[in-house]
Amino acid sequence: MRNFLLCFVLLFAVVLTACEGPESVAEPKLEITSDTTLRIGCESGLYVIEYTITNPIDGESVEVKVVNSDMITATDAKTFGRVSVAISENSSSDIREGAIILNYGKLSATVVVQQEGNDGGENTVERIDITATNIVGLYYGDHLAEGLGHYWLIISEEGIVDGNVVPNSEFFRIDILGPLASNTEDIKIPDGEYTYDYYNNFTQYTILNLGNTDYTYVDDAGEGWATPLDSAELTVEGSRIELVAYVENKEYHVLFEGDYTISDSTMSDTISNLKDDLVIDVSNCDVSLNSYGDYWHCGYCNWVVEFICKKGLTNGVYLVLDLLGTTLDTSSGFLGTYPSAGFSADDPKKPNFGPGVFIPGVRISDDGVYMQGSLYQRYDNGKGIDQAPLHDGTITISDNGDGTYRIVVDAVDDCTPAHKITLDWTGVL
Repeated sequence: MRNFLLCFVLLFAVVLTACEGPESVAEPKLEITSDTTLRIGCESGLYVIEYTITNPIDGESVEVKVVNSDMITATDAKTFGRVSVAISENSSSDIREGAIILNYGKLSATVVVQQEGNDGGENTVERIDITATNIVGLYYGDHLAEGLGHYWLIISEEGIVDGNVVPNSEFFRIDILGPLASNTEDIKIPDGEYTYDYYNNFTQYTILNLGNTDYTYVDDAGEGWATPLDSAELTVEGSRIELVAYVENKEYHVLFEGDYTISDSTMSDTISNLKDDLVIDVSNCDVSLNSYGDYWHCGYCNWVVEFICKKGLTNGVYLVLDLLGTTLDTSSGFLGTYPSAGFSADDPKKPNFGPGVFIPGVRISDDGVYMQGSLYQRYDNGKGIDQAPLHDGTITISDNGDGTYRIVVDAVDDCTPAHKITLDWTGVL
């Protein structure tokens, strides 16, 4: 089963200290002092962006990048505190957008440029004001950028009632980086102004230009349709959160004031949640054996044995044994003893592919719910109860000579100390 379903999911119920010595150096700060959104007519022209740098670094200078070089044809940052920008004439009737990005060391600041079409401004940006009634979110700690807190917000106007998504509703999903949460028992978005980071420099107080940042509409059938944001600005002041999002010639001003919930989804160092050794019971499972060719693009045939509970993937046991043959030719068969591939010395999250090994389980989602490789999971009515990767050990498959095969798993999970995971099964593949 090599298909992974990507769906619109809203999750519910599911201190940074600095020691400064007497010789500590204050961190620099880059700030745009002119407008962060430049709205202009269709004519060409020269414009100026003004900025300040607090606590500048000797030898460091501002570098400029542009988004949409057909529109923003030249920049000049030779004069400290200002960037001159040349913008060409917009000969089309459509509004066009671009951006000017100022980089100073690890700091980044963005100015969005919106230019009217040449029909006299008939296609001006439409402003839409929304009073949001609901915010939910997840906090992932600093797994994305060391020392920075990763937050994901879902903002809506009555789009969620009693934990359910309301048909014909709209949502703003915002992925941001800010200071680490000071209290993981009561997580709040740190105060500040968050700007859109086109290039994902992964700096503090930025909105990430990732697939998790978008405008999503849920139709009357409950299906979600996502549109990436052109740009966005987020201002947080205590319980007051204001989002300005630009989407397809619309400028949404979304205001929320009140209590909200951020769930702690900080990843642990381990995927497994086992508390004891596990003897896998697959007596109520269907079993299949499939060959996926060079699935891992490593030059060896990929064999996969799957045990799936007869009640379906939402109930009971799901066990995957992900194996690499000794060659790419399927005629070499799948019998033998497969030790764990382990992980690459260059990338501790990448399996060390080779002949005649099993692929250890690896997470492919932030929460570890979605994995690939050799893994064990147990569900109850769609809720994950247990999960563990087969991290180390051996998997042995032998032919009994009577049309049946024996599979023996002698493995461990990724906990410290590790839990044993074992299976001794005989049946037809």
